[in-house]
This record gives sequence, structure tokens and C-alpha cells, in this order.
Amino acid sequence: MRYMLSLLFMLGTTVQADMLSALKAYEEKNYIEAQLQFAELLPLANEQAIFNLGVMAYQGEGQEKDLTKALAYFMLAAELKYEQASTLLVTLSAKASEQQLEQVTQQFEQLKRNLVITATDLDKRRDASLPQPIKRVPPEYPISAAKNGLFGYVKMRFLVNEAGLVTAIDTLDTFPENTFEKSAVKAVKKWRYEPSGQQHLMEVRLDYSLGRGVKVSAVEKIALGNKLWDYAVLGAPQHQLALGTLLSLVEIQSGNSFWYDPELPLVAQADFSSFESLATLKPAFDGFWGSALVRVAKDGTITEQIDATFEAKSELTSLVGLTLKGKVETDVYRIVRNSDVVGSRSINVTPYLRLSRSMSGMFWWEQAAKNGNIDAQRIMAAYDKQWEDYLLSKDDAEVMAWTGTRLILEGQRAQGMQLLEQAVAKNYEPATELKKQLM
Repeated sequence: MRYMLSLLFMLGTTVQADMLSALKAYEEKNYIEAQLQFAELLPLANEQAIFNLGVMAYQGEGQEKDLTKALAYFMLAAELKYEQASTLLVTLSAKASEQQLEQVTQQFEQLKRNLVITATDLDKRRDASLPQPIKRVPPEYPISAAKNGLFGYVKMRFLVNEAGLVTAIDTLDTFPENTFEKSAVKAVKKWRYEPSGQQHLMEVRLDYSLGRGVKVSAVEKIALGNKLWDYAVLGAPQHQLALGTLLSLVEIQSGNSFWYDPELPLVAQADFSSFESLATLKPAFDGFWGSALVRVAKDGTITEQIDATFEAKSELTSLVGLTLKGKVETDVYRIVRNSDVVGSRSINVTPYLRLSRSMSGMFWWEQAAKNGNIDAQRIMAAYDKQWEDYLLSKDDAEVMAWTGTRLILEGQRAQGMQLLEQAVAKNYEPATELKKQLM
């Protein structure tokens, strides 16, 4: 019986190893190439690639049949929550001898040591000590984009010098490509920050939309029209990257707060209606400083304090029994008023929705990264040090430049400058400006 699923190939062959090109090599019975490309994805904790390596070992494709090796791969894929691997592991383990099972455990431990990416930490709090902007120049809406009704965003990272001037700048993530980048970079270069006597690495995201913001229905139309969800589920990295970008766009634009619960099953189809902004409520009380998740009755009464952090200046120590005013459209709300956020004068109350991880843009960016997409890997490197370290091991010029900059600012000048010089040698243009500013 053959266990590996086929894939509808709608993209061209890529130079770098990714899931799509690996599966294409497999379907063309180029087993040696397929095995090499699946193996390249193993350090990224790509559970499907690991499962596929197990299938090839079990079926003897491009190699001698090896039950022990196959079981070791299935054991690792099962630990990474690949459901089909768990099923096969139980079935095929019955065929192995006691000695083989001991070898399986040893090989499993060896494979596990090869993993570079483990669980990612994407919920890091922003550094409140960074200088605040004192002048922001709004970006101009490109005429061609306005005529065509285009909307999107640009996320950038840049260096702010001791005087608060923006120096080197580069785009980290953008949608759609080659549309708003020039406008965004031009605007941010004119921004001014509080002089701090130090240099700082900063990030900012500029959203572009006509009217009252991005329409969720318009984003859904793009996703459905390009079958992004269908191909992303099939494992196409470029479509996973694009889907992640669209989901990130509507999440940021939404007035709701979200919790992507890893315990919820992955959904079969995207439900973009979750991002339609629900009515916000207003507190019928004052004196609260901190953040809290609360359960609310239909009449607006807070019945449960699910989680709460009270700042020292808060006059309240419990929210239970207090009232929120407005139309209650869900049962859980987030209440926030932080003293370390500039301009936080009032208590902010937003609907809090529990969704599957597969409705998160970050989930699909991570899938694309694990499937070998370099753009997704660079996005992930900006959020998680494991991905940063992985791309440094691959001598990625973009990551070397910005990691080098961070190291210099943290006092590790020799190591940081070495990375910057390597990025310059690879002709990554922002690295030259970064080095000039940090000399």
C-alpha cells in the first residue's frame, strides 16, 4: 500500500528545496532528489517531510526497505502531531522485533537532535523603553493603487540614531508586493523620534485602505479567487505565505482581539466572518489600570475574571460584578489600560474571540517557512530567534545585516560588525547604510 499523498502542482519548480518541489520529484519517481529535499526540511520540524521520509524508507523508494528507519521517522512525525504518523506507528510497530524497537528509539533520539526549530514563541511583549515618535509623516496613497481600489500594508524595520532620526530602513513584509513600499519608506524616513543618545532598532507597520478600512469581504474575495486556502492546505509554500499575509491583514484591521487556541482542531475552510469587528463596549467604572480577560453576561455584568493583572496604581482589585455598557455580542472581552503605553487615558474594551490556529496569519507563515519558503523564513526570523539562527547558519544576508545591527546595539560589537560586513559582501544594500551608521 502507498501512503504518500499526491499534490496538484500549480507552481513552477523552485531553485531552493521546498515541499512543493520535493513532492514533485517524488511523483516523478525521482526518489533520490525527493529524499534529499525532504531531508533538508527535517531540521525545520516539518512533520509532513519527516513522515514522507518514513514512507520512503518503509516502501524502499530510492533505498532498501528499512522498517527500523521508517518507524523512527514516524515516531518523530507523531511527536510533532502528524496524525497519520501516529496511526501508522501503532500498526507497523507490531511488525518489529524487540531489538528493532530498541534501535528505533535510538534513531528517533538522533533525529530529534537534528531539529533546529522547536516550539516558537510569538507572543513576546514589545519593549516599552524604546523612544516614542514625536513626528510622523503620513504616507501618500499611490495614485495607481487608489485608482484600482487596492489596499494593503507595509511592515518595516529601521535604525533610529542618537538624535532620533531614521537612517537605514528595509521592508520586512508587505501586501501586495511592489505597490506601497516606496510610499511607506519615503514617509518613515521623515519620521522623528525622541532623542535618546542611543541607537535603536525599530519596527512599524503602515496600513493602506480607502474609506473606513479594509473590507473583510474584499480580502475573502482575494483568498477565494486565488484558491489560497485550498492550495495552502495542500502544502504549497507560496500560497501559505500569501494566505498568512491576508489573514494578518484582516486581523490587524479588525477591532476584535483573538486567541488562537492550539487545542482547537484545524478548520477545513477559512471563516473570514470572524474578523468582522463586533461592537466594542465601554466600562461603567473607572480606576482600573492593567489588563484582564473577563466573562460577561448579556446585560453587560462581568461574571468571571478569567485572567487579570492589576498595576500598582489601579484603584480596583477585582472586576467581578462591575458593568460594561453597550451591545454584548460575545461572552469574553479584553479590558486594557496600561500606564506604559503613551496616550492610554481611557479603559479599552474589545471582544475576545477564540479561534483555531489555522485562522492565524502567523500559523500559515510558519507553515510556509517549515515548507522551505525563504520569504516566510525571514518573516519568522524577525519574531523568533530559532529562525534567526537557522538563517544565519545559511548565511542569509538580510538576517545577517539586521542581527548584526542588533548585536552591535546590545554591546557585542565585534560579532555584530562581522555579520554586517558579510551582508555587505553579499550585496545586501541596507547593510551598507547600517554599517555606515554604526561605525
